[in-house]
Amino acid sequence: MLIGGVAERLWGSPRLTEDIDICPADDRPNLRRLAAALNELGARYRPRGLETGIAPPEPWNEASFRGFTNLALTTDAGWLDVWFRPDGTDGYRDLVANAGEVEIGGIRVQVASLDDIIRSKEAAGGTRYLAQLPLLRELREQRRKLEQ
Repeated sequence: MLIGGVAERLWGSPRLTEDIDICPADDRPNLRRLAAALNELGARYRPRGLETGIAPPEPWNEASFRGFTNLALTTDAGWLDVWFRPDGTDGYRDLVANAGEVEIGGIRVQVASLDDIIRSKEAAGGTRYLAQLPLLRELREQRRKLEQ
């Protein structure tokens, strides 16, 4: 599921972002698919301040994600942040209840709802996230008016 800045853009926000944030389902088959995708993309850990990343000690597998609530990665396709439990949520099963779907390049993609994006940014706190809230709340109200 898309979360973060790209999800915001899909709901109409003008904010730009430099990465893609996702929240994957944490069942074993999906974690295997995630690991395969990360291997295919050449995903590497992206510690703060090190843009090129550090290769994992072995290829990604479903056990690679144990103990992580999030991973900042760099891939051959760009930056990717994987959030297993975005702030203020219980993860994918929590977010999927309100998620929407959009079509991107002929593929149906789940997108976190604006309510859940707002909830997560409120929980994360910090100047950067809190500064985004007025725009997201206004966007949510505009979308609600259009749906009435």
